[in-house]
Amino acid sequence: MGITASLLIIGLLMIPPVIGMADSGDFGRVLGVTGLAVLDPHQSYEQLYFNYAHQKYGYGGYQLGGYVSTHVILVAIAGWIGRIVNSEVFDIRILGLTYSVFFVWALTLLVRNAPEAGNKRNTLIVTLALSLSLLFVFGDIGYLAYFQSFFGEPFALIATLLMVASAIALASSPRPTGKLLALFIVAALAVATSKIQNAPLGFVFALLTWRMSGLRVDIKWRKQVWAGVAILLFGSALMILVAPDRLKNTNLYQSIFYGVLKDSPNVARDMKELGIPEKYAVLAGTNYFQKDTAIPQKDPILRQEVLEQLSHKDIAMYYLRHPSRFMQKLDRAAENAMYIRPYYLGNYDQSADKRPKEISYSFSAWSQWKDKQMPNSAGVYIGLIFAYYVALGVLWWRNRSRRLRLVAETLAVIALAGVFSCVVPLIGDGEADLGKHLFMFNVCFDMMVISVITGAVYGLVRLVERRNRT
Repeated sequence: MGITASLLIIGLLMIPPVIGMADSGDFGRVLGVTGLAVLDPHQSYEQLYFNYAHQKYGYGGYQLGGYVSTHVILVAIAGWIGRIVNSEVFDIRILGLTYSVFFVWALTLLVRNAPEAGNKRNTLIVTLALSLSLLFVFGDIGYLAYFQSFFGEPFALIATLLMVASAIALASSPRPTGKLLALFIVAALAVATSKIQNAPLGFVFALLTWRMSGLRVDIKWRKQVWAGVAILLFGSALMILVAPDRLKNTNLYQSIFYGVLKDSPNVARDMKELGIPEKYAVLAGTNYFQKDTAIPQKDPILRQEVLEQLSHKDIAMYYLRHPSRFMQKLDRAAENAMYIRPYYLGNYDQSADKRPKEISYSFSAWSQWKDKQMPNSAGVYIGLIFAYYVALGVLWWRNRSRRLRLVAETLAVIALAGVFSCVVPLIGDGEADLGKHLFMFNVCFDMMVISVITGAVYGLVRLVERRNRT
């Protein structure tokens, strides 16, 4: 599995023309913190943003900024490795290689702990189904292209894969080790702290950690589990508390004017309900980064009269009082839910002599199928998630094994993380950049798909085995 995944990554990303992802304007906040810099800052806007990915970057000083994410730790480590390899130029493939090592590790750990299906032949069939599914889905260029960029999405993807892989390994082991538990805690914390919008997931992961206390009966294990619970609770709470005020105001603006008031059937009524002065009606449907608005987004009076008077709690309560409006937003999210990658960001360096914003379609069958064939209705996804939970509930109820139940609970947490990843951006950032904000929904949904495929193959081979015995 590891060799196949490595060869796939090398073939898709590393061999020229090198595949990456263009900057949408987000790279700057990561580069300054990690000691990296744009190689040629004198390039035009069209050369720096959206149109072309960049293979080579320079080095700079370390600057403290308002970007809060553990993602920068891994990027900084890649930067240090880059300085050893070439002190003049940082090759983005070093970052891609860093991600790839953890990616291959996660896939290998998942495959090694594939469910045993009776005899060796059946287990091999299930393992092969899991391996092919993982490669076909997460080896898609839509996911892998992120590896050679400074976006936080690949960090969240790999952390999620490692978290699930280590949880299943813990459940599969006759005597779970502290090292495996530590891997799970670190991976879960990485997911929760990869983005502020993921921070609430840390509390759910803490609950899953607590459920692991029964895997062993010794006091040492219980102390390790409770230490992990405390780390996840503290880390998630800290992530929320240290969110910069600037970022909070930006997101709240999006939630109000590009969320609640966008496409509202009665803007005046909604503004009155939220306590927003009528003069700000001209901002309905605008986003925080839009230019030439009637009232500047950074206007101090706007901040005083609106952004400091409301909170995301008020937005959540509004949607609770108006579920039809929230369903409208969910339908809007469903239209963007299956985009693994932004199609408006180029994948090639300008030296590759490709058209601006041209993207690679190599090994993209899964992402293209999702884009073209999956429905755009929130109701469909709600139904699929509900059916998934029913299936997990039946599995949990019919099996008294604590370990098998832990696997079911882990998969249930992943489905819940997918729901969080859809609901939280709508409340926290409105309809702004939904395709990118729903990346984690894609990750969780695809994990659900793989678990269903693996479970179906497992059930089929066991059924055939029982019939043959009969």
